[in-house]
Amino acid sequence: MSDIYTISMLISIATFTITTYISPGPTNIILLSSVLNFGYKKTVPFMLANVISYPLMMLAIGLGVGLFLTQNQSIMTALKVVGISYLCWMAYKIAKDSSSYDMQNSDETKPFTFWQGFIYPWINPKAWIVNTSAISIFVTSSENSLIQVGIIVLFILFAMIITVYTWSFGGIVLKRFINNEKFIKRMNFALALLLISSIIPII
Repeated sequence: MSDIYTISMLISIATFTITTYISPGPTNIILLSSVLNFGYKKTVPFMLANVISYPLMMLAIGLGVGLFLTQNQSIMTALKVVGISYLCWMAYKIAKDSSSYDMQNSDETKPFTFWQGFIYPWINPKAWIVNTSAISIFVTSSENSLIQVGIIVLFILFAMIITVYTWSFGGIVLKRFINNEKFIKRMNFALALLLISSIIPII
């Protein structure tokens, strides 16, 4: 392993992946809101989508897709427009999901689906730029590049598992202590605004 990565480099990769993915951002805000409104079980498809999607995206970047996209301004602009529109729609859906505290039996509102969670990283231009930069930093050997990309993808897989369970646990804890419908409405509205504010770095 030392001829592929040193211990210090592995620590750097672990630090990057954990801090990048567990920090507050659109995906984690949506995850928290979903657990609050629909419970853990109905949020599992969204959680699973993110655990699968982000590592796959990094693998695609490691194979050269990211460099192609980030160097093509028209594609990045299109991704920005689509990504911002998608986030605005998600924020609207979160705000709208505040009609009732007992969402378990509601037919009017539904949690985000697997595919809605899966598609977001791929239309987020910031994710392409950040992850492409990570590949350029952490892939240090042309001879072992594929192995190094595989290791980075594995780290992201573990980071995403930790992330989705950390944020879902936070939602479960909040849900146990919150039984006021007005507070849930305000919480959802605040989360929707927070999601909208996360668009600023993309712009």
